[in-house]
Amino acid sequence: MNAIANRYAESLFEIAKEEHAVKAYQEDMEKVQEVFVDSSIVRFFSHYGVTDELKMSVLKQSFEKQVGTYVYNFLLLLIKKRRIAYIREICAEFQSLCYDYFGIKVGKVYTPYELSDKELLRIENAISVKVGKKVKLRMVIDTALIGGIRVEVDNHIYDDSLSYKLESLKKELLRK
Repeated sequence: MNAIANRYAESLFEIAKEEHAVKAYQEDMEKVQEVFVDSSIVRFFSHYGVTDELKMSVLKQSFEKQVGTYVYNFLLLLIKKRRIAYIREICAEFQSLCYDYFGIKVGKVYTPYELSDKELLRIENAISVKVGKKVKLRMVIDTALIGGIRVEVDNHIYDDSLSYKLESLKKELLRK
């Protein structure tokens, strides 16, 4: 992770803790993250040919009523300091800090197809029981998996894929 992004994310997180509003800040930063997932928006706000006044005007129209005052001012600061190009990394690091704060483990679920929200929630709940903490999973489509899923949380792998089962069966048959 980028050192600049880390510093900004940690600073905002400290303010969120001081304000006793970590959850509210997290929700605001999720909104910001949803907007800046579009690389053309990041390019617009990062472009040196676009005046800071225009950037701040667009930011005001987009975010002033959507997020809290501190988060809005934080975004303005990123524009003034020409650090808005790091917004995706800042959002990701901020979310990571929030998850740590709330005791939530973050991981990935690899699947050969798109999972429904209900299926993803069931998997998160099952892994949460195994880990002993709340788990938030990000879905990654892996067409190399024939079927089933593979979950990675904190360098632990929970493999329930068909590929893994076939490989295990092969090893067992070769031993006999």
